[in-house]
Amino acid sequence: MTHQSGIRVSAELSAAFIDALSSNSVRALKISIVNESLETTDTIQIQGTLEEDFAQLPQLLDASEPCYLLVRLDDETSGKWLIGTYVPDSAKVRAKMLYASSKASVTKSLGESYFVDDIFGTTREEFSPAGYRQHRRHVESSAPLTEREEEMQRIREMESSAAETPTMDTRRQHVSGATVAMNDELRLALGEYIRGSTNFVLVAWDPATESFVLDRKAWLESPAELMQAVAQDSPCYAFYWYGGSTSLFVYSCPSTSNVRQRMVYSSFKYGFLVTVKQMGVNVHVKMEVDSIDELSATAIAEEVEAKAAEETPRAAPTTQPKFKRPAPPGRPRTNPTLN
Repeated sequence: MTHQSGIRVSAELSAAFIDALSSNSVRALKISIVNESLETTDTIQIQGTLEEDFAQLPQLLDASEPCYLLVRLDDETSGKWLIGTYVPDSAKVRAKMLYASSKASVTKSLGESYFVDDIFGTTREEFSPAGYRQHRRHVESSAPLTEREEEMQRIREMESSAAETPTMDTRRQHVSGATVAMNDELRLALGEYIRGSTNFVLVAWDPATESFVLDRKAWLESPAELMQAVAQDSPCYAFYWYGGSTSLFVYSCPSTSNVRQRMVYSSFKYGFLVTVKQMGVNVHVKMEVDSIDELSATAIAEEVEAKAAEETPRAAPTTQPKFKRPAPPGRPRTNPTLN
């Protein structure tokens, strides 16, 4: 999974956030970039209401050092959080650039669906209770939903409706334990794939959030580009519109990848395909490969042609073959040679 700045979420931060999600005792986490890694550097416990606890946030902020603040917005484990980006004017230019370009790393690695609000500020006052109230007034009085927000809302409603209707597929998915989650960015990319506005979507597993996320999307000019577009050193799923009309699903599992990665992709494949089908993604041809060499243009064409041949009914023979009487015992089956 790629990030804009190259700064990665540490294992300690991922563990701290998971612990915070599963409990109802943590109000806020302070995150700083330490040695090119995103680390938890301070914590505030829940002591009162959201507004009362918000009053403690300014004391976490340094006059010249940027940071992120993850703030729980409720007292339950439902996972509604705010991400705040604090970048004081007195911070060094490089620090400003790093924090501006690394926020996506935080939300993508920890799970974008958890973060329902976002604040950017340059002063401590903007992270006070009064600053938060002003922020909420601005948000609530802003323009109607954007096209992207409306699309995300429709997707969530569709998924919710599908989840409430039990089917053989969903029962099998539940029994197998292959329930899957995916972030909003991947859902949007799959929506574009359905409409044909992009013809390639690469999917990766994010162990920090235990969900599937968008690795990248692209428009491939020819099937020959698929070999390089698919991840070469780790398992992945990919969707590709072959010839503009055949939806191809690729499960790539390199033999050099570690066992845990291979187990994750293998066990979740069925549930993932059920989930995307409920979203409207049709798959016409499935390919499982352990080397990208198996994704040459020739190999893909052969796979697509083989699938088409399977689905095409064989024509009945126009004439029945004549019955040949077997030769009596001892007689030759071929005509004698004439002298």
